[in-house]
Amino acid sequence: MMAPVEALFGPVAPGQVPYWRLVLRGCSQLCFQTNELTALFFLAAVALASPIAAAYMLTAAVIAPGARMVLGERGPVLETGLPGLNPCLIALALPAFFHTGWTDAAMWGLLIVAVLSTVVLTRLLVAFLPLPTLALPFLITFWIIFALTPILGFLQPIAFGVAGQTTLHPVEAVLRGLGEALFSPTVWSGLLVLAGVLLSNWRHGVLALLGAVIAMVVAYYHRDLADPATINLGLYGFNGVLAAVAVFVCCGGMLRLACFGAILATLLIPAIPDFGVSALSAPFVLSTWLLVTLGWIERNWFDLPSTRAASAARETESA
Repeated sequence: MMAPVEALFGPVAPGQVPYWRLVLRGCSQLCFQTNELTALFFLAAVALASPIAAAYMLTAAVIAPGARMVLGERGPVLETGLPGLNPCLIALALPAFFHTGWTDAAMWGLLIVAVLSTVVLTRLLVAFLPLPTLALPFLITFWIIFALTPILGFLQPIAFGVAGQTTLHPVEAVLRGLGEALFSPTVWSGLLVLAGVLLSNWRHGVLALLGAVIAMVVAYYHRDLADPATINLGLYGFNGVLAAVAVFVCCGGMLRLACFGAILATLLIPAIPDFGVSALSAPFVLSTWLLVTLGWIERNWFDLPSTRAASAARETESA
């Protein structure tokens, strides 16, 4: 059966992906997919919450593949859309954390500079970092921009205020958590994000939903640190969703590790600000790195011949 994206856009051979499809694939990588149809759902999800954020995101996605080509990228990585991940993240973060407008030339200029910075940082980190870069270039870029806020007079941070709520709304919290993966914490945005991932890979869609549920449950369990109002806004679902999918992709497709990654990422959210920076996507990055590192240690230090023989014997006996 032909995949929905191929039915809509037609199949394309490796090495012959047109530029506009690279742009859309970059948008879809916000939840680690390579799917043009998913990108359309993601763009719609962002546009529902903030039209200017959707414009920023599309601008970043257009710039990213060309910038990587200028830096010499021509291989299959470009065709996955991965070069668009960090540029799209920084594009979504700017209007989420700073006041901006359609005619705000300074913010549009900052967007272009920030996108190019993430592209260069990604290229450097891929060359020297022994772990997946994930959202690290975005984090470095955003933390630098935020630190420069007192110097850059045109940067006006948004003052966040959460209305006091004492009642948890689980369904709303889960759906908003899915939307928060694109900095778009609305119920309809969450539904569009879920639908977009399911159309690309149903397993990843289930994991994204499971990650949002796990994040909500863990946050509510620790409600001395996370009040129901914050949970209802989906602010704890962001890292749970991304960690579940990222760990599944990076750690051999193991459901139990994906669930553990979502739990760990949620638990780390209150800890990151103690280091003087915004948490953003740092918890999911750190969780994924930890599990990737533990997997390497297991394969290289603990996968002994005697252990493999005993495991094989148990499997034969149970069969």
